[in-house]
Amino acid sequence: MDNKQLTDLLHFFAKEKNRPDQSPYTSLVLVDAIAIGRQTGLSLQEVERAALASEILPERYSRNQKSLSCADQLRLLESQVAIIGLGGLGGTVTEILARLGIGHLTLVDGDVFDESNLNRQLLSSPARIGGKKALAAALRVQEINPAVQVRAIEEFFTTANCSTILEGVQLAVDCLDNIPARFVLEQACRRANIPMVSAAIAGSSGQATAVFPSDPGLKLIYGSPEKAPQKGIEASLGTLPFAAVYMAAVECAEVTTILLGKPPELRHRLFLAETCDHTSELLDLSSQL
Repeated sequence: MDNKQLTDLLHFFAKEKNRPDQSPYTSLVLVDAIAIGRQTGLSLQEVERAALASEILPERYSRNQKSLSCADQLRLLESQVAIIGLGGLGGTVTEILARLGIGHLTLVDGDVFDESNLNRQLLSSPARIGGKKALAAALRVQEINPAVQVRAIEEFFTTANCSTILEGVQLAVDCLDNIPARFVLEQACRRANIPMVSAAIAGSSGQATAVFPSDPGLKLIYGSPEKAPQKGIEASLGTLPFAAVYMAAVECAEVTTILLGKPPELRHRLFLAETCDHTSELLDLSSQL
């Protein structure tokens, strides 16, 4: 099937709809996108990408507009992101980015669920205790957005496997739970020449930043890797569920900004939030450069 035939087929199935404000858009519902895939032999993602290129909006993304255009949505669907760590932060980041429409997700964690995860880890449940986090994340993505292509890696991120994991990735999301591993990820991102969005939570508070390959990065926050502590204050304060969800949302907002080619909001900055008293602060790190 050539491009014209595919475009004609997309327009045949497309429906004219109105947003809540009554502005019009052209929609392709999931059942019809699946039908087109069966007729053409294309994957669901390929059908959605062709639709977006023709200004036909897959209905699942209709509420992303008018914040995201069809061109923006297509760019996200073509993007490749690695989520490193699939616990409190990473499980929620996975959920958000899959629903947002990031087309290729590499999901990395060698850990399994235990009962202490149930308070905050979106992917956990009593039935999944002892099960692998990477597998649960991959299954969840396929449940909520089958157009997303998933690569699940049931290993911890290390200097030995980092190059393979980040191959083809455009951006990495740091959802790790210890500081030395964050430095390993930062160095791996530098070698891969990709940005990293990093966050950490402790108790009801959190922090986030974005690091590009040429930036000093995490040492402005934690000091030198050799002197950085093994764990942050979350080891003593614990982690509350609403802090995890809040900071995951902050990470996803910055990921979206960077993938769409907009100026990053958190580069050379540290976002600090205290969820209990609803305060936040944006620290300028550029004075330390």
